Amino acid sequence: MGESDLAYGDIEKALLARFPELRGPVEQTFGSYYDLASQTPEAYPLFEDVLQGLVLQLLKTGEDDGLVRRIFAFFEQMASSSDRNVTDLLGIAILEPLTSDRAGIRCAWKYMGEKTKNLAKQTARSGGWQDNLPPGDATPSNGE
Repeated sequence: MGESDLAYGDIEKALLARFPELRGPVEQTFGSYYDLASQTPEAYPLFEDVLQGLVLQLLKTGEDDGLVRRIFAFFEQMASSSDRNVTDLLGIAILEPLTSDRAGIRCAWKYMGEKTKNLAKQTARSGGWQDNLPPGDATPSNGE
């Protein structure tokens, strides 16, 4: 794996290191289940129970464009990972709920890099949500 390649075994640490502003929501969501000083929730709960809700809320409200851009840059790094578990996590925890929501995916589209868009197209196709994608973007590029 390359130096910037994200690995599934470290994805929780990478997420929390990159986004210290998630510490409050993580504490709120998991503080009664975990000793957060010594434990970190696993990847799927972190992404599904904290990050997913934050992303959907930020897209809906249009708040904190800078944070949204940083999050989607992280998603692009995830989409570029050679670790299939990382791309699966992105697809299941983030892209499925986004592509199943027409307004959500269309709002998110402008923040997505090419690899994230291609993964979103695959996710939409497998879920039957191609019509939710922005017009003209329902077909994955040949880079797959």
